[in-house]
Amino acid sequence: MGKVILCAGKTAEKPYVLDFVGIGVLTIEELCFCLRQSLDIIDSSAIDRNLAAFVKNDLGMSKCGSRLENLIGSRVSLKEKLMCIFESCDYYDEQELEKISSEIDELSRMSGIERRKKRADKQMYQGRITEAAEEYRSILGSSGIGELSDDGMGEILHNLGIYEIRRGDMEEAIRLFLDAYEHNGYRETLKAYLFALKLTRNNTRYSDEVKRLEIDPKLYSEIENGMHSVEEDFEQSSNYTEINRMKVLWQQGRFSEEKRLSGEIIDRMKHVYRQDNEEEPVE
Repeated sequence: MGKVILCAGKTAEKPYVLDFVGIGVLTIEELCFCLRQSLDIIDSSAIDRNLAAFVKNDLGMSKCGSRLENLIGSRVSLKEKLMCIFESCDYYDEQELEKISSEIDELSRMSGIERRKKRADKQMYQGRITEAAEEYRSILGSSGIGELSDDGMGEILHNLGIYEIRRGDMEEAIRLFLDAYEHNGYRETLKAYLFALKLTRNNTRYSDEVKRLEIDPKLYSEIENGMHSVEEDFEQSSNYTEINRMKVLWQQGRFSEEKRLSGEIIDRMKHVYRQDNEEEPVE
């Protein structure tokens, strides 16, 4: 599961499989962890009498299991059933339980497409960028895309731009950042767009966009200083030769190799950028 879980309760002889994630759990702690990580895709059907019986009989938690059976029978909210499980052991402290409760409330107010976006956003922040990109693309192709606000659409496009930079496709990243900015108007998206343009080393194109978009002097300085910081970082490292190598590759038309090295530069650029602005990726 990617995390060491210390279990203090009884371990079941056979795992209970949570169908919505395809994972089997053997302890109450594992159950809590899986439910916590999957709040955005859980619906009421996941918390049924079979799960209550597992908690009551296989985990030996008769009080929690019986209470869960009663809650299921009384048709209470999904939140009440989930909190019954989360509060049944010491896996989460009071502060974390309050956070979980608030997150469930937030999710309950979201549409299905918004919940999917939130899940992809979380994957993005966790560094699972390919999974996030796949989900973003699926969202963009879904029939419910109209439920997203302009801001939400812009956030998806912005984060896909980050993904394309990592893949080395600078032109696609530029297109996505510009499209994103036209939807959300975010300063960080505009900054990412101009950074990407700057990295192509097409100064005419970059200057034209700075003029067209009427970039304010402060933002212009941030971009110029950011690029200088990246280059200085490389000059002081053993990787400085890669800058010169990239220029040669560009002149020779060996664009696929140049894109790979550009991706390494953008990673360093993103590190500098995040020091000044911690809002990338956006959500």
